[in-house]
Amino acid sequence: MTVKAEWKKTGIYLEHDLGEGKTRRRTFNGVNASATGDKIAEFAEIIGKLTGENVVNIKVTRTEELSASPAVSE
Repeated sequence: MTVKAEWKKTGIYLEHDLGEGKTRRRTFNGVNASATGDKIAEFAEIIGKLTGENVVNIKVTRTEELSASPAVSE
């Protein structure tokens, strides 16, 4: 059996420390499939600077659809 993975979407979740034990989570969708970990970390740093809130956690979700086809026998 041959399995093929097709990328569908990528999302980023940033968690910000608001102090006093409070956090805020921001969600960003429509992220490019080729975004690297370094680029995502750079993006999180920029968002932190723009908002004035310290980013304490970054989560990335990638959704792929798998399709299987039977193995070809000779």
